[in-house]
Amino acid sequence: MPREIHAVTPGKIILIVLLLIVLVLAIYIFVPKETKTKENAPNLIHLKFDDIVQNNILFENIKIFKQNEEYYLKAQALNMTSNNLQISPVKIILSDNENKQIELISYIGNNLKGEEEKTITVKTDKNLKNIKKVDINISTQVLS
Repeated sequence: MPREIHAVTPGKIILIVLLLIVLVLAIYIFVPKETKTKENAPNLIHLKFDDIVQNNILFENIKIFKQNEEYYLKAQALNMTSNNLQISPVKIILSDNENKQIELISYIGNNLKGEEEKTITVKTDKNLKNIKKVDINISTQVLS
């Protein structure tokens, strides 16, 4: 008894190719796309504040940003004199619109050489997104 031969015809090949194209298009259209974000990139909150001079120390580039569910305050501290200064810890007072205050403390070392610049960074889990004003207090004394 002879067997039926099921040959692959050009019509079958075209049908299979068309089905594959439709399948790929359907997957592309209906499967949601993932939005990739950089995990270490700061979140959208990024506040900048005016420069502050306190006891011959210039605090500039004062910024608040959020990263990994924690808030950071970052600033550059520059000794504006040619003298070596003995410095106290930096007391930072942050105020919002309702005058609620948050106090942070940072350290930039015991001494700051003449015209030397250091970066201060303070990390906190307190919400800083509504901060409108930054005050900085630091005591300095000229070293002999």
